[in-house]
Amino acid sequence: MVGSIVFVHGTGVRINGYGPALEAVRREAREAGISVPVVACPWGEPLGVSYKGHSLPEPPSEKQLEEHALDLAQWTWLLDDPLAELDRLAIRDTRSTRGRDAQPPGKKPTWLARLEEIKAYEPSVELSAILSRLGIGDLWKGAAGEVVDSSIARLAFERSQEAGELPDAIAALARACVAELHRRAIDDARPGPSRDLRDRLWRILVVDWKGAVAGLSTFLAGMFQRAGTSLLRSNRANLNALIADPIGDVLLYQSRGGEIRDFIRQIIDKSPGPALVLAHSLGGIACVDLLASSMPPKVMGLVTIGSQSPLFHEFGALASLDEGDELPGNFPPWLNVFDRNDFLSFVGGRVFEGKVQDFEVHSGQPFPDSHGAYFANPELWREIAKFVST
Repeated sequence: MVGSIVFVHGTGVRINGYGPALEAVRREAREAGISVPVVACPWGEPLGVSYKGHSLPEPPSEKQLEEHALDLAQWTWLLDDPLAELDRLAIRDTRSTRGRDAQPPGKKPTWLARLEEIKAYEPSVELSAILSRLGIGDLWKGAAGEVVDSSIARLAFERSQEAGELPDAIAALARACVAELHRRAIDDARPGPSRDLRDRLWRILVVDWKGAVAGLSTFLAGMFQRAGTSLLRSNRANLNALIADPIGDVLLYQSRGGEIRDFIRQIIDKSPGPALVLAHSLGGIACVDLLASSMPPKVMGLVTIGSQSPLFHEFGALASLDEGDELPGNFPPWLNVFDRNDFLSFVGGRVFEGKVQDFEVHSGQPFPDSHGAYFANPELWREIAKFVST
């Protein structure tokens, strides 16, 4: 039976973040019936990078931050689904304004006439020049055709005329065409337009289509404002935690990983044996390196969670193993846990064939939240309980 669990954290973790994670591990281990001490191994505080941010440029103004966040929220949404904005315009309730711009019987509605004009549009000299500069002119016809001919565009135009806001639909259609063009360029391994050229493209389209180049409608502005504010708050509050410290720790490990491995070894040697090593993210890389070394500490098993150690081995970037080398015969039983939503987790079965047992958990959370969501997941602890009892 296991005598203790040594909890080795991952990249970017410092003592203020390690404490809650350690308590979660202890709580969930007890709930899973694993009643052994959980030993802390907080290597990040003494050995991780100390980042003060002196290499960052001066921060932009509050107004610039808000504008950038709003733009990011809008285009992140559109590049994921070019028709998303038109879809929102198509489903709004226009019962209170319906009929105020009704056409006489037999006359084509304004929204339909405008949409048909846009369908017949050929790129202007200005638009063609930018498309040629980007090297994506051949993609325009297919991208624009898919958007303009969609039933969503038709309904968005109809609803927008009923609301007295047809220019909003024209602007949204232009953004949708640019987003679809961008998507097709990326799919074809070509660079999409930069923010500046992207804005120029949609503004030219709005002018060519006799729309109004203005800000977002009241209907959409509130939604993007909230999303932009959320992005702004998240980006400013988590710069060090999500970018600087994690990247710095990975680089530090590549140059001075021996110090981190020695720290982990000392904790294992002092822990009640036999110890189970529970290692997250970069901690998993360090522990695989340590246990594959010529003089490993004695442990009963290794559990890596959201770890990149299989990827590092494919790169030939592990300190103790050259690319293609097999794990030594005395390597302990190894359970590797991954989540498909965690883009920093990898499977080890095909890399360390016959030496590692992969187990998938399902956090249901998006990345990067999924990378830190393992320890409160009952799936994980049920599997660890099975692992330590075999």
